[in-house]
Amino acid sequence: MLKINIKKIKELRDITGAGITECKKALIKTKQDLNLAIDYIRKYLKLQSIKKLKNITKEGLITDYVTKDFGILLEINCQTDFITKSKKVINFTKDIIKYITQNKQTDINIIRKIFNKKRMELIGLLKENIFINRLGFIKGEFIGKYIHHNKRLGVIIQSNINNKLLMKQIAMHIAMLKPDYINTQDIPIDIIDHEYKIQKNIIIKTNKPQIIIDKIVEGRVKKFINNITLYNQKFLLDNNKTVKKYLNENNMKILKFICFELGSNIIKN
Repeated sequence: MLKINIKKIKELRDITGAGITECKKALIKTKQDLNLAIDYIRKYLKLQSIKKLKNITKEGLITDYVTKDFGILLEINCQTDFITKSKKVINFTKDIIKYITQNKQTDINIIRKIFNKKRMELIGLLKENIFINRLGFIKGEFIGKYIHHNKRLGVIIQSNINNKLLMKQIAMHIAMLKPDYINTQDIPIDIIDHEYKIQKNIIIKTNKPQIIIDKIVEGRVKKFINNITLYNQKFLLDNNKTVKKYLNENNMKILKFICFELGSNIIKN
């Protein structure tokens, strides 16, 4: 049996990033020709990547990057939490963020195309499917952020003043209470109409007088609106005030927000 030079195994690993077993096998197959072994590894990793592409990616991480006039949320999905913590995945995420900020490229489909080769190499190396799932961004001044410590939940927001602490508090509130809209006026009318129909269908079966039915429906729809709008929610850090009242006391308005929760938008890739 051919005795493999350990130095060549190490050199092949440094070049390709492949595991010891794969490198040893490649050197045996190519009779220790380093260039042929590199090609062998690349073909092997590509085949492994293609096999993994059908696997569902339910784990991953959400990361952010905020400058004085630009904010990003990026969700990368993997198959297991273990791979999420690998340096290779973390560096892959950093490379994407760096490209986005340097080129101001915010089209997720273009980002996927640009980084597909690196992604496929990573899948082959880590033996798990990896997917660039979502990209959210805000352009303009006064952007704040909050990323939960486990990187499974992230928020970026834009306000009218540069109060980093308050923006972080509001972003944390959004992460925990998950409003869909900023204010009542932002809710599409068909969503409110749909909720009215749901509540009417529920209460009409009770045979109560119409005036009572109308009051109950109105109250339930109002509660629904309060639950899904940031301004109408009770503030996470002071339950005696709504978010709107707390913001008014600090002369702040929220102009935009984006909230990503890991796994809430699983795409079959």
